[in-house]
Amino acid sequence: MAAGRIIRNNFKEFTDELTGTKVTRLTEPDHVSHHMYFYNRMTTADGSRLLYCAELEGERQMYLMDLHTGDAVQLTEGDGLEDYGGLISAEDTHIFYQQKDGIWKLCLETLEKECVYRIPEGWNGGNWGMSQDNRFMAIVETLKSSLPERKKGDNWDFFALTCKAKPHCRIVYVDLQTGSSHTVLEDDCWFGHAQIRPGDPDTIMFCHEGPYDLIDARLWLVQSDGSNYRCCREQPSDLILTHEFWLPDGSKLAFVYRETTGSKEENIRMINPDTMEEEIFMPCSPYAHFICDKRNRYMVGDSQGSDVPIHLLEETDEEENGEIKNDFIYLVDVEKREERKLCYHGTSWRAVHGNPQDSHPHPCFTEDNRYVIFVSDKEGKPCVYRVDLEQFNK
Repeated sequence: MAAGRIIRNNFKEFTDELTGTKVTRLTEPDHVSHHMYFYNRMTTADGSRLLYCAELEGERQMYLMDLHTGDAVQLTEGDGLEDYGGLISAEDTHIFYQQKDGIWKLCLETLEKECVYRIPEGWNGGNWGMSQDNRFMAIVETLKSSLPERKKGDNWDFFALTCKAKPHCRIVYVDLQTGSSHTVLEDDCWFGHAQIRPGDPDTIMFCHEGPYDLIDARLWLVQSDGSNYRCCREQPSDLILTHEFWLPDGSKLAFVYRETTGSKEENIRMINPDTMEEEIFMPCSPYAHFICDKRNRYMVGDSQGSDVPIHLLEETDEEENGEIKNDFIYLVDVEKREERKLCYHGTSWRAVHGNPQDSHPHPCFTEDNRYVIFVSDKEGKPCVYRVDLEQFNK
């Protein structure tokens, strides 16, 4: 399949029976589709085009979809594509993506591409984040020889195995304007999710990756020169802290705090990276992932109805007697500190489609703050869905 070809998606609009919300399915359930990782800038500034991945004819490639017509142009070709690792540039003129051992910059008008960073031989690269202006990139690299042998299949066995192996990882900081790069820090610890602080490209947030009961602590910060490597908070082995992100102005990092024992408290919390002061923002449902829009008016989270952590789910963990569990997309009004059920995502959370992430909703907002985008496999293969928030502002 060659870059430049056009495919057509047939939209389907329906009303969610449990919430009354109007939802639009953007892709069809006969093939796997998903948007980019939910941290990434995946729509243009006006919210009219979406960067997503579709698996067609046995190949996963990236496409840019017109969200008015459903037409999508294929942007990438060939093998070795990291199908969650892509983002649209700040000017809406290019995409950055990972394929094989390179980070590439592709022009959306001409489809011409250039390699802006080459991952060194002997290392795996990924989990990279960029500064707002796309000048700087922080990428996690893992020494291949320090990784455990990975079993075939698309399950979560690798998660605990990799964590226990304590692979040799490093964070590399790249200046894409000059081409220079340097190692920020390295350790025998599994690193993940490098995110550069908005408005402060010298501060990097990342996590010590792995099951919550195996890691020392999840949330970490470091300066781009390697100084001030610090843990944001302690994490007992019965506590889940997950999917941290920067607020749009970079003033705080937000995360979900979930106790697995005792009262099983669940809430949204924030930390000031300069003072390390922690704030309990509000109680919340059990979100697996969550994020806010660019104006910090709303947050959105994907609730997980099962008490079993995602990486421990088995194919036999099915709903019984048609029970509707708390598998909803929740919309949080930041000013009121209230959440509401937006719609039922009903995804299986199963690692059965080729990539363990494929059935995760990963809800996020379009850049114009008008729509929520999420993924679900409730109709077959994972599909991309959209909710227009204008229906709540009338």
